[in-house]
This record gives sequence, C-alpha cells and structure tokens, in this order.
Amino acid sequence: MTDVRAEVARLYEQHDKMRYPRGLTAGAEVAGVVMTLLDGGATSWIKAWLERDGEADEDMIVYLALFLDELHRVVPVFADPASDRYRPYAAHYFSRLREMVRLILLEVSASSVQGACHAGAPRSF
Repeated sequence: MTDVRAEVARLYEQHDKMRYPRGLTAGAEVAGVVMTLLDGGATSWIKAWLERDGEADEDMIVYLALFLDELHRVVPVFADPASDRYRPYAAHYFSRLREMVRLILLEVSASSVQGACHAGAPRSF
C-alpha cells in the first residue's frame, strides 16, 4: 500500500466514525451544492478507490474532480466566522472529505504521469 493510500485509509476510517453534521439533511444546499449528495457521492468514490487498491477509472476521476470543486466551494462557507453558515464542525467534516479527494486525485495524476513517462521512455542503444 502506498503512503497516499495508507493516509486516505486512515482519514476514511476517522471520517467514517464522525456523525454527519446536523441541519444538513436531504435537500440542504450550501453554495449551490446539495450537501447529502456531495457527502454520499464523494464518500462512495473514496471507498471504491480504496477497495480497488488505488485504481481509478475515468468515471471515478471525473466525479472526484467534480466533488473536489464542490468541496472547495462549501468548506470556506462553513469555516468563515463572518458567514451566516459558520459551522466549525461542518467545516472540519467536509475538510477531511476534501483532503481525501485531493489526495486521491494527486495520486492518480502522479501515477498517470509516471506511467506515461515509462511507456514513452527511449530504449537503450
């Protein structure tokens, strides 16, 4: 297991033990994002990535990128004390989710670049 997979697994285990933030029930939107869909979707893809030993297909990458964008929009709303949606627990909850998605996408990108470099490496003379 790579260091990244181990870190995502550790974060996932912690996240799995957290309770979902109160008041963000079905249909609740923040920054134009339906929170239960964000949480359920991102968590499902993270779990799938872990179960596939770090393998990601195109659909997974597309959805994780979408969820990362949404997490970048909602976390600052919860983390800003000046916001009427200021909720430190929700900020922590969704920040952890964002970190896992970010790590996965970085790992997938690094693996793709590494694979492309090895595939196109010149032969020895």
